[in-house]
Amino acid sequence: MENPILLAPIQVVDLFCRFAAVGVLFSLLLNSVYRAVPKVAWSYAVLVVCCAAYLLLTAPIANHHYGWLRPPLLLLTDLTSLALLNLYWLHTKDKIVLSALPRWALAISGAWLLWIGYFFLFRAGRGLYHDIHHALCLSILVYILIDAIKGFEDDLVEKRRRLRLIMILTISFYMVLLTLVELAQTSLKDHWLFSLGNAAAALLVSLYFTYGYILMAGRPSTESPSPLPRENTKPEPHPLIAVLTRLMEEGFYQQNGLTVNQLARELKVPAHQLRQVINAQMGFDNFTQFINSYRIPAVCNALSDPDRTSDPILTIALEAGFNSIAPFNRAFKQKMGMTPKEYRHRFQK
Repeated sequence: MENPILLAPIQVVDLFCRFAAVGVLFSLLLNSVYRAVPKVAWSYAVLVVCCAAYLLLTAPIANHHYGWLRPPLLLLTDLTSLALLNLYWLHTKDKIVLSALPRWALAISGAWLLWIGYFFLFRAGRGLYHDIHHALCLSILVYILIDAIKGFEDDLVEKRRRLRLIMILTISFYMVLLTLVELAQTSLKDHWLFSLGNAAAALLVSLYFTYGYILMAGRPSTESPSPLPRENTKPEPHPLIAVLTRLMEEGFYQQNGLTVNQLARELKVPAHQLRQVINAQMGFDNFTQFINSYRIPAVCNALSDPDRTSDPILTIALEAGFNSIAPFNRAFKQKMGMTPKEYRHRFQK
């Protein structure tokens, strides 16, 4: 007969926090399926399942009690960083990670995922690769942190940029801490105090993450419709728009590495007010999109100018304010539907 599971009172509290966190996470899963578009819902679902698997796997219960359930829980736990990366890309770049890869990289990624499945399901995660995988997961989390910080200033939606950064930093820091602990001494991660703190922190993070998702998804309006038609009135243009437009038309956009803060200092207004005006009244979601709305037309004028046919495209791009050729080519093709070279050839026929 198998030995029963005996738990101390503190371990009961630990299990309560874990199961409560799992319940909160699955409520988030149901909420995302109901509210979000399919690809967003699936991305949240994968992350929720991975986090729930980690909470169950690290419960204060001996490994042999898990039986056949341990390998799949271990696999899902070690896929958490990849699930977080996919969700981050979906929110910041509006695409799934795998969809952005070339075919050769997609084939390598597919083979890697198959190897991960085999390693954790059939070898129970035993071997040197387990430590290598933890290092890879840590590098993924570091990438998310760096990319989130770099793109923070470019985001013009104030609520989203605050909430997104807090969520990404909180979750990434939490996962980095857990990864470091996994690589540390066994006595530390098996200590009851760490286990309880881990479970309580997971409950708090899951509650905050769920609250943040609800804020981002938006709540359905409960107000009854007004019986009288509302007048279609547009808000008065902010006085800052005229000053900003004049400054841009004078060529201020040509500064390399121009940021929202630099532009705000030039206009002598708070940066958050400038973001709100560009986003709410001018319709731009990020600062790069706004700046490129001036830079791309300037480049088009130069490329179509017969007196500048001998000027290198890179020179024209740098004059317009771009830092290098690769971001310029991407922005130009996204806006014009063709490469700068193809655009210039249209005027040389």
